[in-house]
Amino acid sequence: MAAKLLHREPRAPRPDATAFRQTALADLDRVDTYPTLSDTALRVMGMVNNSNVSVAEVSGIVRRDGVLVARVLRAANSCTIRGRTAINDVQQAVLRMGLQECANLLAAAGVRAVYAACAPAVRARCDALLRHSLFVGRLAAGFSRSAGVGSPGPAFTAGLLHDIGRVVLCVKCNGVTDPDVVPVRETDGTIDAERAAFGIDHCAIGYQFATRNGMPENVVRVTLNHHRPDEEHIQRELVALVAVAERIGNYVQREHQITGYDLGTCPHYQVLADGWTSGHEAAFARALPAAVVRAIRDTRHMLKAIA
Repeated sequence: MAAKLLHREPRAPRPDATAFRQTALADLDRVDTYPTLSDTALRVMGMVNNSNVSVAEVSGIVRRDGVLVARVLRAANSCTIRGRTAINDVQQAVLRMGLQECANLLAAAGVRAVYAACAPAVRARCDALLRHSLFVGRLAAGFSRSAGVGSPGPAFTAGLLHDIGRVVLCVKCNGVTDPDVVPVRETDGTIDAERAAFGIDHCAIGYQFATRNGMPENVVRVTLNHHRPDEEHIQRELVALVAVAERIGNYVQREHQITGYDLGTCPHYQVLADGWTSGHEAAFARALPAAVVRAIRDTRHMLKAIA
């Protein structure tokens, strides 16, 4: 009996690295096999730049999907933004949340749907990537306010989608659970490691995904150049903003604090601050801690809403 209890089945051999690489490379070259965003998510992202969007329009989009209805009502009735009474009407929920916040929620839910049908291990890794991207999106929106760079809505969407190439890569490697394939934490060597393993990096993959899905140009440019904002000439300010938000986001998620962070150590900060006065830079630095705290709070709230 003891012998049976101690017996363990041998581990299944890991997939041959060379065979896997060849399969992955062939599949990553076929953009037509990439996952796609839902029509709902794309419509919402298009609304971000439209100041004429009405509560009725957004409510109409939400009502088409029972899952979205539940998420919007959950968010509107959460302790973070709940009023004196609970509500169960979609239009009232959108009104209470605000059009921008509702659009942010629907965009995040759209990204989550990209990998919803994947294996549990892949979903878990993509959830971690989404958590990072939500945090960067919230930081970018906060920095947009404090730095006066663009608008918070487009900044959030660009931050949310900056690493969509990593999500796509994870989905295309569905079933491969080795964390070295798509590590959750990025380092300065991540791009080179991806190119060595797959012959392409997540920036190029994200660019192809964003282009295929017909996303706004500002999102397309951010997916392509958020690791090299100094090379961006079309949406330079926004790309630099998201690049700085990602660097700071990585630091906070690694160190669990922002105290003592030196903006001078961020290689992309000078691209963002090009042309700023010393007063502008000082104001940004002062606003940084509060923006981080708010982004942490808002990220947690949104993760609960889309769970």
